Amino acid sequence: MRRIGIISAMWIEVELLHSKMTDVEEVKHAGMKYYKGKLENVDVVLSTCSIGKVNAAIYTQVMIDHFNVDAIIHTGIAGSMDENVKHLSVVVADGLTYYDVRKEQLKNWFPNQEVFQTDQTLRNILKECAGADARCGLILTGDDFISSAERKAELKKRYPALCVEMEGCAVAHAAYVNGIPFGVIRCISDLADGDATEDYSGFEQKAAVKASEIVQKTLRRIALIT
Repeated sequence: MRRIGIISAMWIEVELLHSKMTDVEEVKHAGMKYYKGKLENVDVVLSTCSIGKVNAAIYTQVMIDHFNVDAIIHTGIAGSMDENVKHLSVVVADGLTYYDVRKEQLKNWFPNQEVFQTDQTLRNILKECAGADARCGLILTGDDFISSAERKAELKKRYPALCVEMEGCAVAHAAYVNGIPFGVIRCISDLADGDATEDYSGFEQKAAVKASEIVQKTLRRIALIT
């Protein structure tokens, strides 16, 4: 893995990583800033994509087209979908799917993937670096901020997911169709229920920093094996 792309929705989710980079060069494409440099002795390109599936797909594709990344790590915060996944719990994706796209559309039309599976090597390193308490499983993506117990319960009936967010599957989708290995890590900022908005404000920064620290450890491990 000669160069790793790191992408998040919001600056708070990559601010720590950016502060640790060296030899940084800023490049702008399609209105978004990309930062080339080194982090933990690994060549990286770091960017935000803003909120939502379309933005995530666009700026992941820009990263792939302009920076020749060999793998992508998507990091950030999420809402819990599992009673055993609490505030500041860490989820490493083994697969990602959209909850607001028809299953028939995903399965029957290109790229014919209902669930986008993460790269096993990246997944294993992320999980190891996240620690024994980290959970590995399905992550849901859609364009709603899930903030009601009723909506959460409805999604839980349809998907055995650990958490829900707004970008991950679109990053995975873009990486998949380009043949780029990818991994996804999320730290829980809220429980995707009626208290989600208040919880989010209280845990957003702590969750973002915790996920970023795990990405740092992951890059350190990658530097040793490549």
